[in-house]
Formats: sequence, C-alpha cells, structure tokens
Amino acid sequence: MGRRRTLMSEQEEEDFLRPWAEKAQAGGVLVLSPIRAALAQRLGRKVPTSIVYLFLARHGWRKVAPDTRHPKNDPQIQEDWKNNYRKIWRPS
Repeated sequence: MGRRRTLMSEQEEEDFLRPWAEKAQAGGVLVLSPIRAALAQRLGRKVPTSIVYLFLARHGWRKVAPDTRHPKNDPQIQEDWKNNYRKIWRPS
C-alpha cells in the first residue's frame, strides 16, 4: 500500500478521519458510503469504493462485523420450514 499517487498528505488524511474515529470509539457503527461521499466532496471528484477501502486500511481500519444474515431473513418462516419439512429419505 504505497503512497505513489496521493491526493492528500498523511496529516490531511488523519484530520479527515478524526470525526469518524471519534464516532467509532463511542461505539457507533460506521458505514462506508458517507465516508466515501465526504471524501469525494473534499477532493472534488468521484472516488471509487476500492480507494476508500484502501484509504481506511492504510490507517489501520478494518471491517469488524460482517453481515451475518440476509436483510429479508424471517426467523419464523425458517422455524416453520424446519418443523414441517418432510423427513422422508428416498434412495436414488
């Protein structure tokens, strides 16, 4: 992760991330899209998502809690399916 084509100095990057760092230390959940939008506004150009991930990785940030379930997941439907599924084994 070199710094060959930087758009901001290391100090500017740290200053940019400071408000989000304070929110994260207070237990807040950080979402990439607002960080990406603020970075694009500050730089005055579009910023790809991959660049933001590299930007955060460069400062030691990482994804802590991955999504563990689908947003349309319904536990009641899953439980009903488990209880009512036909338990017949048929050899092929």
